[in-house]
Formats: sequence, C-alpha cells, structure tokens
Amino acid sequence: MTPAPAAPEGAREIALETTLRASSGALLSRELGRALDRSSVSPRDRSLITDLVYGAVRWRIWLDAALAPRLRNPGGLPSDVVEALRLGAYEKLIRGTPPHAAVDAWVGIVRRRHPRLAGLVNAVLRRVEVPENPSPATRASLPAWLWERLASALGEDAEAASDAMRTPSPLWLVAFAPDARASLEAEGCEVEDGPVDGTLRVRPSRRLGDLAAFREGRVQPQNPASFLVAACLHAGRGERVLDLCSGRGVKAADLAARGAEVEAVELSAAKVDQARANLARLGLEVVHRVADLREPPPGVEPAPYVLLDAPCSGTGTLRGHPEIPLRLSPDDVDALAASQDRLLDTAAALVAPDGVLLYAVCALTPDEGPERIDAFLRRHRGFVAEPVDLPVATRPAGAGTFLLPLDGLDGFFLARLRRRDALS
Repeated sequence: MTPAPAAPEGAREIALETTLRASSGALLSRELGRALDRSSVSPRDRSLITDLVYGAVRWRIWLDAALAPRLRNPGGLPSDVVEALRLGAYEKLIRGTPPHAAVDAWVGIVRRRHPRLAGLVNAVLRRVEVPENPSPATRASLPAWLWERLASALGEDAEAASDAMRTPSPLWLVAFAPDARASLEAEGCEVEDGPVDGTLRVRPSRRLGDLAAFREGRVQPQNPASFLVAACLHAGRGERVLDLCSGRGVKAADLAARGAEVEAVELSAAKVDQARANLARLGLEVVHRVADLREPPPGVEPAPYVLLDAPCSGTGTLRGHPEIPLRLSPDDVDALAASQDRLLDTAAALVAPDGVLLYAVCALTPDEGPERIDAFLRRHRGFVAEPVDLPVATRPAGAGTFLLPLDGLDGFFLARLRRRDALS
C-alpha cells in the first residue's frame, strides 16, 4: 500500500527537524536530501519543506531582528521553539503564507512539543513585523563582519549580490552529449538554455538520479559559474592540464570533455573515489593522484595549464549553502588565506614556462581573492596577470575578476596568470 502524503503540519515538522540538525552543524543540503528521501510527502509538500528549510536559514539574521522586539530572552527557550519561531516568521513575512495559517500551524507544532510555550509562540508570531531601519548587514541577513568584506569586494554590486543569493537556484546541468537536451525533454523535463554555452536550466520531471540523461552520462549537475572556470583556461585538445585540489572531479570532467589530458591532484582519497565514479558515468578518463599540495608532489611534472580551485570560505555559494555565514568567522578566513598562499606557491612551481595558472575560489571576500593574487605577484615576479573575459556579469578586482552571483549563478573570484620566466 502506498503511504498517504503527509499533512502540511507533518511537512512543517520535517522542516523543523531538518533545520535543527543544520543548526547543530550538519550540512543543510545533505540533511534535507536525507529527510526527503525518508519521507512519503507529496511533491507539493516537498517543495514546501525545501522552501521553509532554505528560507529560514537564508533569512535567519533578518528573522532574528524581526523577532527580537517580541522576545525578552530567546536564549532561554528550547532550540526547537526558537527554530519554530524563525520558520513561522519566515512563512508570515517572506513566504507570504496567510498569517492566520502560518501562526496556527506553528503554534500547534509547539503545543505538541512544549504545551506551556504555545501561548508565547502565538503572541510573538501574531505580532512579529518586518524589522524597522535594519542595518545593511541585517538587510542582507549576514554577520556584520562578512557584510563589510562583501561590500569591500563588490562595492555597489554587493547589495544585488546578497539579495540574489537569498533566492533559490534552478537545477543547472552541463550537457556532455549533443542529444542531452532531447533526452531530458523526452523524459518530461522542462529545459532552457543556460547563460553559458553548454549549460541547461532544467525543471526535472523526477529526481535527477532517476533520469536516463544522468544515468547514461549525458549531463552533469554543475552551476554555470563553475563550468566557466574550466573554460577560462582555454586548454585545447591534447594539451596537458594539472587540476590541483580537484575535489570530486567536476572541473576535471569539464576539461576532459574538451579533449584535454588531465592529471587531477587531490588530498582526499574519498573525493578521488567519487571523482572516478562520476567520470566513469560520463565515459571520461582522467589521471588521479592523491597528494598533499602544501609542497609540490613528487612525480608531478610542470604543465602548460594549471588550475588551482583552492579550498575557500564558499561565500559565493550562499544560495545553495546558506548555513555558511552562521559558522564562518574572520579567523577562518584568515586561515584559509594563509593556506591559499601556500597552495599558490605550489601551483606556481608546477607551471611550465609560458604556461597559465588559473586561480579560482568560490568566495567573495577580498582576503581570498584580489589580496591573494596581489601578494602572489609580489612573491613571483615572473608571472603576469592576463584579462579574464566572461560572458556573464563581473566586477574587476585588482589583477582578477569577481564573477557576480546573479541570475542563479554562484559567485567566484578568478585570476589568470602567465609564467614569463624560466623554471629554476
């Protein structure tokens, strides 16, 4: 017998539990996926759960500012009550659920968990209003320190960037076969061309893993901004590329699909295993090495093209990972910047004469972007910066470029550097 779909209250309970786990340090997207896989909710309620979970986390700082005038001691409340208040305020103030429906639903949930606090939740949610005169950081729903760094990096584009990252992203796919779009449409998907050649904006008819286009290696899920990173190398067919900090091999697949001979170097053996599985699905070949890149790894020869997609704060991916600002600190960014310097020095040693080093981070802080490249060029006088030409909205920044996180794209910083001196 097929289970009956959950009632809206059941969907909200799932959203509450998922948000609680994310607040405790779990990866939001992973927890949401697990929750939805375990549930038997209808497609409509899956959408509700997804919007509530992501919305409440994306708007958390703003929601707390809205709730603050109505709460004397939020720190003294159980964590599930605090999350219920945020979710209820999100429904009422942002999602646009009729106020009586949003309030009644969340009061009912709290009454079942904490009967004595139902009256408090009722009073707060009925009176909660949009914050008065919020600061720019509160309006962006970012910690003040992070807003300041975003504004320093993006200037007048910062507000539009932060607003855009609080909106949902479509499903982006990269086409690895000429018939990818036709295959998706044959399975009932709605497909539009993406902003970058080779990318597709898709409204799937079912889960991605159930689509033949995915199973048979015609498509790869990837944000167009990430896809552009590999394209900016301009590595041709048969040319050798080192993909450093290659992670799960997404960009290695992009490069291999262009015909490049890719050698991917990654510290995590588990990520390398995932990369191999994905490349096998796509029918592509890449040489993999597991190595620590704090020093040039033995046996890896310099190449004419080197991609360093360095570990970073991920502040350009807040649309898909809105929990990042809740966990990130200025000390974390400082530590990442120091690591990026060391990785850049390793990458420089692996660039052949007249070769290209492309530095990429999905981060929108000056610390991880233009400041790192300015420092690199002072240390490595034999490298010169080259222009990065992109078909999407950008903002120049020192010797590199910020790719703005607008229209569903992630934000990146890119710098293209050419080696003009000989290797020692």
